[in-house]
Amino acid sequence: MELKNIYKFNEKYFFRTGVLLLASAPFISLILFLITICISIYKNKADIFLDKDNRIFLISAVGITIISIIHIFTIANLTIEKVGWDNINNVEKIFKAETSPFSSLIGLSNWIPLFFCFFYFQNYLDSMKERKIIMKLFVAGTFPVLISGFGQYWFNLHGPLTLLNGLIIWFQKPIPHLSGLFNNQNYAGCWLNIVWPFSIAIFLEKKHIFFKKGASIIFMISILLASLLTSSRNAWGGLFLTLPILLSNYSSRLLLFIIAIFLLSLILFLLNLFSEGFNILPQINMEEYSNSVDRRSTIILFATKMIFKNPILGYGAATFPIYYFLKTAAYKGHTHNLIIDLTFNYGIIISILIFSNIFKICFESFNKIFLSKLEIYSNNYFERAWWTSFFILLLSQMVDVQYYDLRISISFWILLSGLKCIIKEKINLSNNMTYTN
Repeated sequence: MELKNIYKFNEKYFFRTGVLLLASAPFISLILFLITICISIYKNKADIFLDKDNRIFLISAVGITIISIIHIFTIANLTIEKVGWDNINNVEKIFKAETSPFSSLIGLSNWIPLFFCFFYFQNYLDSMKERKIIMKLFVAGTFPVLISGFGQYWFNLHGPLTLLNGLIIWFQKPIPHLSGLFNNQNYAGCWLNIVWPFSIAIFLEKKHIFFKKGASIIFMISILLASLLTSSRNAWGGLFLTLPILLSNYSSRLLLFIIAIFLLSLILFLLNLFSEGFNILPQINMEEYSNSVDRRSTIILFATKMIFKNPILGYGAATFPIYYFLKTAAYKGHTHNLIIDLTFNYGIIISILIFSNIFKICFESFNKIFLSKLEIYSNNYFERAWWTSFFILLLSQMVDVQYYDLRISISFWILLSGLKCIIKEKINLSNNMTYTN
């Protein structure tokens, strides 16, 4: 499918343009996605309650809202002050943070609206052809990320760069790692991990003529190089894990998949230890964190211990940094694990409901794409790339949390919505026993 033929003047135009602009102009992209959801609600008369996965997310939305209301009356009044450096004014200043009884309600914006993205984006991802278009738009929308990143890294193109009175901001921080228009290198690396499988699938597309092959090679190498320059361990791990999942044949795919996960986990574990004092095994005292406050293992251990003290309601959104600072005098913005972060904020029941559903969709779609003997799946690199992209994104959120960046969270639910469509397509194939491409 040529990019010039992608755009048609219907509601899909807004969704596709939103994907294209997601990395470089997220606020405009958000407006376009809201338009597509409104149109989809108006045109699609199907009841979202009919689908079991939708019902689980809706139940989660009700539960998380109730807990947020309870937090208004129960969140403890805590305040911290931290001396830090103001990069904008180049002066040292005191940063102050305190708990808010309404932080949990504000935090709902990271979940409930995105549930509806999952429900209604399926209308724009309901075929292999549509998902293929979206993958190409993801890659095309990465061009500003690459240009800004290489400009920052090699040519000292620093910002922040603003457009439309601040509606579009490219951060371009003067740091030694490639981050480009993102806030830091880990967010840039996460985005590049999302599009890396797509770039490989485009390169492997059989219809490409020599010129187009050359362009896809340039894009693929650029994404690879930019990922390496981020110096993000998550990004490097994603680069490593993509290839065995995406390129293996049917007979060896499951074995290579298991080996890849083991090796990636080992590499990330060793890199994490080596960067935190070159210890062979972490020595952590449950009651004393002062000697290891920057370690992920320490952060996760502290969060887990706190969760057991209040497992049902959690402590409220945006409260973890304050609790951790009061215990260790070190500021950490999150728990470095999305499941633990959600559990800390809203309790274990909400976390189980949401992530058990996510893992279920991920597993069922893996079974349909990778373990099915149907040729349309076994030889389709684009469908494999879609699953691979989501899996790497999900896995990265288990050792760090970039989810709260709008671009990453929307991508997360776009990909999950596409996986749901793949599952439904397979059911139709089983019923009809026929398929036309």
